[in-house]
Amino acid sequence: MTATSKKPTKFSETWDGESGKQRSISIFRRLQNQQIVEYGVMRVLIGGEYSGTLRDAFIAEGYDAMSCDLSPTQVPGPHYQGNWWDVMFDGWDLAIFHPTCTFMANSSSKHLFNGMDKRGGLNIDRWVKMGQAAWDLYDLRERCPVRYVAYENPVMLRYAQIMSGVEKLPCQTVQPWWFGDDENGPDNEKKATCWWTEGGLPKLTRTGTLDGKTARESVHRHAPTSDPEVRRMARSKLHPGHAKAIAKQWGGYVARQLAGQLDFSDILG
Repeated sequence: MTATSKKPTKFSETWDGESGKQRSISIFRRLQNQQIVEYGVMRVLIGGEYSGTLRDAFIAEGYDAMSCDLSPTQVPGPHYQGNWWDVMFDGWDLAIFHPTCTFMANSSSKHLFNGMDKRGGLNIDRWVKMGQAAWDLYDLRERCPVRYVAYENPVMLRYAQIMSGVEKLPCQTVQPWWFGDDENGPDNEKKATCWWTEGGLPKLTRTGTLDGKTARESVHRHAPTSDPEVRRMARSKLHPGHAKAIAKQWGGYVARQLAGQLDFSDILG
């Protein structure tokens, strides 16, 4: 696939010296093949994001983050338009992936049968597509070189969990309203989001004051459009409070783990 935007290869391309104090927590010694190869700022890859919401939340915390998607970014910022396999081996410290959920989501189970009825028999084409999506996720898990990884999807079909192997990973289901304080704000929504993690990433903790009683269901009631892809993209966006919590909690966790590897002796003399 051809990239239509420049891929940042080093943090210096987007470095803001005035933000150095904020970014200092993430400075660490990067190891590769047991040899020190460079000092730098913690690098985060957001795979399957075009909105820039999570990418920009990490950047706001002082990390070198880049989003990646087949679609162009909706908001200016570090973005690679293309397949995440093109950039996955570029030395990331944390990777967060949003695999396509169309064929793996539990809400799609009715489509596994002809006429959306078990009495109609198996919809072989749909089973094949579900199996391919699960295999793609399995392949990603097996070959991703990043130590700290998280995979996001809605509640997933049991078949897909088994085939992709995520059933063996720590899993947490969260809601957008967990991370909001304003009943009329964008986070007061119901949207069960599952996270499967690797590398010891901790479970996300609530940061908001909402209790879910007034949460809206806009995501589930999003009106159909002439282009199904438009509706899919609108429903897939991460809510801002959720993104901020991820950047603070997982970003902070990984930065602390990396800082534990750091020896400042040759910097400080």
